[in-house]
Amino acid sequence: MSSTTKCPYCDFSFDDTLPACPHCGGPNHLRPQRTVSSQQSPPTYTTAVSSPDVRKIRNPLIAAICSLLWIGWGQWYNGKTKDGILYIGAYMVSAVLATLLALPLFSVSFWAGAALVVLSTLVVIGILGHSIYNAYKTADKINKGEVGFTRKSRLFWVPASMYVFIIIMMAVIMITGPVSPAAGLTDGIPETPAPPVTASPAITTPQATGSAASDTPDWGMSSLLIQQEDLPADYAPPRYALMMDADMLPNMKKYGAQMGFAEYFSIDPNPQVGTLLLSQRVVMFPEGNATKMVDSDYVTYSVGRNEVLTPPAIGENAAAFKLIGRDPGAAEDHYHYVISFSKYNVYEMFLTVGPDPDYELLEDLAVKAAAKFP
Repeated sequence: MSSTTKCPYCDFSFDDTLPACPHCGGPNHLRPQRTVSSQQSPPTYTTAVSSPDVRKIRNPLIAAICSLLWIGWGQWYNGKTKDGILYIGAYMVSAVLATLLALPLFSVSFWAGAALVVLSTLVVIGILGHSIYNAYKTADKINKGEVGFTRKSRLFWVPASMYVFIIIMMAVIMITGPVSPAAGLTDGIPETPAPPVTASPAITTPQATGSAASDTPDWGMSSLLIQQEDLPADYAPPRYALMMDADMLPNMKKYGAQMGFAEYFSIDPNPQVGTLLLSQRVVMFPEGNATKMVDSDYVTYSVGRNEVLTPPAIGENAAAFKLIGRDPGAAEDHYHYVISFSKYNVYEMFLTVGPDPDYELLEDLAVKAAAKFP
């Protein structure tokens, strides 16, 4: 007399001699093994039993991809918390040991250090590969009923949260755009009016660097600054400040900026945040580096949604950009214009900051500044 058993997958009660549950197709692990004699043919079942392979409790491909993106993540997807921790531990220990041993070995023998690096790389790849394979096979066994499954590990949400955060941040940057590189270039507007034209400090021209005496006199950096008469009639007198080392941009320091002036122009004599402001920077470089500074502007400003513009035909090398970004907390994009050029060993940058920037005025000032060179 046969007895009944309860299916562990759907709780349906059925004859324990059946190979699988007739309701959901789950395998009957409690079915007794029977020996069939030569005179007795095995019993036949007329009930159609679906294959247990059709059960999709876990997706093996998703489990494998999870382990590829974050070692141990696939195991946590399968609900195997300890297995995921073991894979992460093995991965980290291998990487740390290789790092700690590689440097001493390199000091003793290059080939010994290189061999350790290659070996440790293979070990790390092997651990990662086995983690991917294990996650795939475990998910497949769960679907076949060979391995039990209750729920995903709670640690599954740690890498999931990290990737969601990264995706959200990338989306925000793509939608809103990065804060413009021009931000901060006009902080701390000085009170000092623009200086009168003087003849010092001297700027070296190609004629002045020759071994023979030159008919071209030395002329000062202050002679290159925009003056009141160069501005529209409604603009306040310009303000200027000597640029100290802390005021220099990183690329200016990289190319050996020696000294410089920063000058500011606005309609408002005391401009506040939200006021349109224009600025001029005049910086002296070692010979040849002023042109390199203009070239570096392309790397700095031609990124993201910024636009490269056609610069005016001034100086020996010139560049122009429209910088597009959004201030933190702002609802709309803002944009600035930048024009830079080099002449002899001098680099100049003109910049707009504030609402409704006037590119034509900025271009006009840049052209006037270039005309001040002898």
